[in-house]
Amino acid sequence: MLKKHKLIFIAALLLLLAGGGLLIAKRRQQAIVPSSPPSSLANEEAIDPNIKVDEGRIETEQITPVSQNMVNLVFLGKGGEDHDGGGLTDSITLASFNYGQKTIKLIAIPRDLWYNNRKINAAYSSEGSSGIKNNLGQITGLKVNYFLAIDFDNFISAIDALGGIDVDNPKTWEDNFYPVKGKEQELCGFTPEQNAELNRKYTGFTLEKQYVCRYEQLRFDKGMIHLDGVTALKYIRSRHSAEYGSDFSRGERAQAVLLGVGKKLLSQNLLEAQNPVLKQLAGLVATDITAVAMSQILQTLGNLSAYTIKYTNLTDQNVLVGGTGPKGAYILVPKAGNNDFSSVREFCLE
Repeated sequence: MLKKHKLIFIAALLLLLAGGGLLIAKRRQQAIVPSSPPSSLANEEAIDPNIKVDEGRIETEQITPVSQNMVNLVFLGKGGEDHDGGGLTDSITLASFNYGQKTIKLIAIPRDLWYNNRKINAAYSSEGSSGIKNNLGQITGLKVNYFLAIDFDNFISAIDALGGIDVDNPKTWEDNFYPVKGKEQELCGFTPEQNAELNRKYTGFTLEKQYVCRYEQLRFDKGMIHLDGVTALKYIRSRHSAEYGSDFSRGERAQAVLLGVGKKLLSQNLLEAQNPVLKQLAGLVATDITAVAMSQILQTLGNLSAYTIKYTNLTDQNVLVGGTGPKGAYILVPKAGNNDFSSVREFCLE
């Protein structure tokens, strides 16, 4: 059975992220409309040819991450066993609780960020929770104390357990190429001969777009929208919107969904430890937070309504630049130079 402290702490975290009208959101202006890097299916013409990274490991200067008056947690979203690359954490949000300044900073980490000779989204599957926490500490300058991880299926279950959530969508946007699970190899009416000809003629995403039956169309209107579990996952994962399709935009949408979850918990009075919905939510996440630590952290944080939420997104509009990694993969590296995260840390610590 889940311990009472665990239930309370998870609810408190969601409430902190949500604000529920009690916290003031201050969003960095430069992070609102970043340029769009190519998605995993896009061709590589948009990659900056001047930034290249070789296979060899480059040692980075090790720093001692900041931890004074802070509790820092990383929230990880991954596909799970039934998805290609299911161990990769394509959604990474670092939440820094500064109980000295009474602030909560949400830092969106792009999955293509290159560190330690790989993309940061592979750190959790390669080195586990300690690996991703250590990596993020060196990147952001913030000591990461704990992690919470959830896969796609559990995410859907969590949103549905709440009866769906309401999200303030900042703009109207569409995605005509959201992949339909199970149709990845469909020929969409093409004969084997036609299929072979398409593969000779096209490559990359241009090839994929020929198979329209593999995709569905998404549309989200500006303003408050209601999302069930399946739709909330689509809202976060969508990659091919001309208006709002970059990986940086996905980070913003993940933050918006977290806000929607917290607001729903608050509005429906779901914060009692014995509430069955809260118990279900607590059982859907993996974490290394102990019951003793939970109690201590809650006591240290104190009055939640006194905190201010701030948003920080690492993008190519501030401290990062797009480049080419091994085998032509799209990556993001610091503008200061590959493996020079000094300016990134300064940005995160502002």
